[in-house]
Amino acid sequence: MRVIAYDQFKPGVTMETIKHLLPQEVANVWRLWKAGVVRENYARADEPGVIIVFEVESVEEAQAYVADFPMTQAGYLEWFYIPLMAPVMLESQFSEPALAQASLPPDRPQARANA
Repeated sequence: MRVIAYDQFKPGVTMETIKHLLPQEVANVWRLWKAGVVRENYARADEPGVIIVFEVESVEEAQAYVADFPMTQAGYLEWFYIPLMAPVMLESQFSEPALAQASLPPDRPQARANA
């Protein structure tokens, strides 16, 4: 299962507040990345914070990993979690004629040339 975890600074926390913990925090995430637990890691573009995509068995497992992060242990972050699942098989929602028409997206050069 994949779980998206994202954080927000708690009130009063600034980049200056957390600066001394960044090397430990990054090393911890890198260790989990190399172990296959962290699949993706992003810095937020809209506000300070990160988004981490975990490959775990449950949200609780992602929460346990996050609880070990130095900035979480210091009480600087609030975390939010979104569990993901595989999408519904889209093909099962269409009739056979609709599937035949949808075999190639219309933006592909072959589809335009044959139209």
